[in-house]
Amino acid sequence: MGNRTYVIDGKSFDVEVLSRSARDAEVAVNGKRYRVELQSESAPVPAHTAGGASGPRPRRAAPAEGELRAPMAGLILRVDVAPGQRLEAGDPVLVLDAMKMENSIRAPHAGVVQELAVTAGQSVLTGALLARIHEPRIHER
Repeated sequence: MGNRTYVIDGKSFDVEVLSRSARDAEVAVNGKRYRVELQSESAPVPAHTAGGASGPRPRRAAPAEGELRAPMAGLILRVDVAPGQRLEAGDPVLVLDAMKMENSIRAPHAGVVQELAVTAGQSVLTGALLARIHEPRIHER
């Protein structure tokens, strides 16, 4: 059905959908097979622990200071900045294709690009780290 590579927090995951029905799917992640239950985004999804217990899915933590994270899953079409580059708030950082729409991801504040965690052609999931932008501190004298 197709292979995709996703990068989450700098770690690469090769994902292949082996089979899919309306209720579940069989996938291979880095060669290891899993059966996953499919639910709509609005339905609560239980989180399973090693002991088999389930509970509500933990909420995604807010990005750490200076982190630029993917607002949605998609494909990185273009990266417009380089490490060390100075940015103003609103400057374009990259273009993310999601559901056949190009989304310009912009700097949330002025700063310097400390790290780029993605490259053009790479698939990312919602919340994946895209870049770290250091916001310079102004010290009064």
